[in-house]
Amino acid sequence: MKPLEQLSLAGQALWLTLCELRAGRLWVPWLVLGVFQGAVLLALLGFAHPLLAWALSPFVRVIGGEPALHYPGFYRALPFLYSRADLVVGSLVGAVATGWSTRLFAARWRRETLPGGGAWAEVVPRALTLVLAQLPFQVLVLLFTGLVNRALAGQGGLVQRLGYLVTLGGVAGLQALFLYLPALVVLERHGLWRSLVALPRAWARGFWAALLLGLAALLPLLPLAGLGQGSGLLVDRGTPELVGWVTAMQLLVGLAVSFMLAGSSTLVYLGAVADRPGDEE
Repeated sequence: MKPLEQLSLAGQALWLTLCELRAGRLWVPWLVLGVFQGAVLLALLGFAHPLLAWALSPFVRVIGGEPALHYPGFYRALPFLYSRADLVVGSLVGAVATGWSTRLFAARWRRETLPGGGAWAEVVPRALTLVLAQLPFQVLVLLFTGLVNRALAGQGGLVQRLGYLVTLGGVAGLQALFLYLPALVVLERHGLWRSLVALPRAWARGFWAALLLGLAALLPLLPLAGLGQGSGLLVDRGTPELVGWVTAMQLLVGLAVSFMLAGSSTLVYLGAVADRPGDEE
């Protein structure tokens, strides 16, 4: 499929997924992930409570520094603290939720009827493979963003903004490289190594579609990401608690974006990337 055809298919996939936003069953994996993410955020907000302090205070100190242990310095560090904690949740629960959602969307696009819990029962045996398959993406994103942040340290505001755009573009590119992994693991029932080996063939058939989907997924996050980066400004203006609300909004928008990305990438995979009868192995 030519690049323009891939981009057209990606646009149609996004629209069709948008039309499924009210399909409650398709939301189940993301609601489960949201419960875990919400619990992490609430735990961080209440880290000073005696029941939590013994476990969370060392984490806050190591990640956010000594000022993060005190008010209002904690709120200045909250977005970074949450992003690091959410990295673990996303790598584990998020990876399984993506595979679960991929199976549910595949059934919807194929007009299949799954028995109650059918998708979950299929995904559970593949949970470890889903987690391990996504680890290279998580590590590469962590390394890339770390390198960019280190290069931008001490730079002016304009350079910081340009660097932020470079970071977003790089993350979208990395996401495009690994976007079809859940489908390879769950729909094709490939093991870890076979899924990774199959990626170049998936890129040849659907990389431009994956890149467009990745870029489109970033757009709704841009305004809130800007607010999150300005947590210090919110603290300085005397409204530190607003940082917590902004972080919660990022969580909710992120779940909606994940829903859209899972549905649209599954449709593109089924329409352009998956092998057809007669395809050469």
